[in-house]
Amino acid sequence: MSKKMKFFVYLLEKYAEWKNENAKNILEKWDKFLVTEKIFDMYEMYHIEAIENAFEDIELICAEKEALD
Repeated sequence: MSKKMKFFVYLLEKYAEWKNENAKNILEKWDKFLVTEKIFDMYEMYHIEAIENAFEDIELICAEKEALD
């Protein structure tokens, strides 16, 4: 497994924990909003900053997509 994928799994699990949700449900939500790949591709930025910054960014990304839904 690549470093990028390991971090993505870590991010998904920690984000789910932060939201008090199941990681499977979070991934389904990301897939529904078509943001999973975008979040995965943010590795370079997310892995060098505080994880809470990534959570806030993901919240904004999902809120934008949800507003369009």
